[in-house]
Amino acid sequence: MKQFSVLLICGLVGTAALATVTNCWAAPQIVAGITNVAAAANGGLIVAYSSQVLDENGQIMPEWQVTHLIDGKCVLGNYIPSDSYGWSSQNVPSLEAPEWVVFTFAGNATRLIGRIVIDPTTPDPLFIGRWVRNIRVEVSTTSPDGPYQTVGRFLVVNKPLKQAFDFPATEAKYVRLVITSNHGSDKCVEMGEVEIYEAITPTDTLDQLIIRLENLLQDLKKYRDVQLYQQHQEALKEVTTKPAPPASESPPAASTVGEG
Repeated sequence: MKQFSVLLICGLVGTAALATVTNCWAAPQIVAGITNVAAAANGGLIVAYSSQVLDENGQIMPEWQVTHLIDGKCVLGNYIPSDSYGWSSQNVPSLEAPEWVVFTFAGNATRLIGRIVIDPTTPDPLFIGRWVRNIRVEVSTTSPDGPYQTVGRFLVVNKPLKQAFDFPATEAKYVRLVITSNHGSDKCVEMGEVEIYEAITPTDTLDQLIIRLENLLQDLKKYRDVQLYQQHQEALKEVTTKPAPPASESPPAASTVGEG
């Protein structure tokens, strides 16, 4: 079954690559680039947010600051950065009172964007339901206060995996990520990283082919991560599942001693 899956994926890649080569001779298409323009390392900034978690004394908790959403530090398996857990809100999100974060780009420039990537992973276990679930992506070319236009609504699954969401290419100076629910917690919402990618028109056919193949490789990596996660869950289930008790044996029949 695993060999079939690999062959299927490889076949899809080959077909997609062939389609890419064919389409390269048609009119240029807008595709997602490979640079995360929201990353702090690339000049991205967070300019506004709804809340961030405070301790019992009302002080900011450094490990959970909102700026960790773009610092490039991720929770990976058992590895947890000591100074960056991701972001945690102070409140529970809802449709009526969502949590939100506003991003902008280097030089406060307007960019043409078309993809957002959400990594929901934080050190808190997924089963307590704090990770981000329903999101809305909004853009503005005016100010951090808007007006905003919605370009996509998406569902983030409750798994420790980066999840990419594409939307129609649109110009944005500010991107507001609106969170309307988590996975069941009544305390807060959490998220590990947010990445935003430009939508670009490659300058020639070779650029188009390279970008599409790079995106295909990213999809293959996501597929691999999903498979590894499922294997980990299956192994964990086997270890934690208690063996069934042995079937009870009927006691031997009592021997009858004749009376003399």
